[in-house]
Amino acid sequence: MTTMTPDNVQKAIDKLEAIDPKDEFAYEKAFMAYKIIKQLPVLIYNFNSDIEVFRARTHLEDIFYSTKSEIALAPHSAIRNFARCNRPFQSKFYCGENRPTSYIELVNYWTEERNEGEKLYVTIGRWKIKRNFSALIITSPDPEKRISKYDREHGPVLDDFLNKYDGDFREANVMLYRYLFERFRKLAYEDPLTYLITSAYCNSALFEIPFEVDAVYYPSVPFNGQGVNFAFNNRFITEDNITLLGAMRDEFLAYTIEGNKKGFRQIGEIVANSIDSKNGTIKW
Repeated sequence: MTTMTPDNVQKAIDKLEAIDPKDEFAYEKAFMAYKIIKQLPVLIYNFNSDIEVFRARTHLEDIFYSTKSEIALAPHSAIRNFARCNRPFQSKFYCGENRPTSYIELVNYWTEERNEGEKLYVTIGRWKIKRNFSALIITSPDPEKRISKYDREHGPVLDDFLNKYDGDFREANVMLYRYLFERFRKLAYEDPLTYLITSAYCNSALFEIPFEVDAVYYPSVPFNGQGVNFAFNNRFITEDNITLLGAMRDEFLAYTIEGNKKGFRQIGEIVANSIDSKNGTIKW
């Protein structure tokens, strides 16, 4: 069997970097570029149950969502853009470890939707993961680049994996993880190629492994890696696996800051009174 080599990793990287995001087959080219590597590495971390996560839904209307389904997993048909771990028409349950992390990834996009003096609303669900789950992780093979808590914690996991090998196979893995680390830590706003590359890696990795992995686990880029996110697979989001514990709605006001840039100031917060566990009704 052909093994992973530095040469085919470099060929894959060159092809990925040469992709024009406007090409109608851009995603297919990214997906096929990973095929050149032959043995795409997948680093898995197992989590215990009872983890709490936060998921945000932005809305421009001054409304209150009344059912769990309105702030849960979006249907595939509603997903029109690439994101860190998904292609269009592929719904993922994105969530953060805390409330601000859950929506910090969205702030750049808010600037396109609101002008100075206009309001914006974010409804945030607090969810509990009820069973153990597995997640794909991406970290750096270079200890000096492990600045965030995420990378300091998971870097040794990668070290253990790499230390099992030597020669060209080890070098090839180091090359690929070094490249993936840089792309997963890069702001993708106004850089559509990054999302093409990261989502194609996630789908290639999750598609090819012979067992089911539940999520992708990665640090928040706008938070400089100090917050972490999960992107749970669509099939994981069921009543048996996850439950809504609470909901809140934040209200923001757009304003202009230095350099004619736009900022958002929180001016209101309302916490839901209760969540009906049987029918998912949210009462405010």
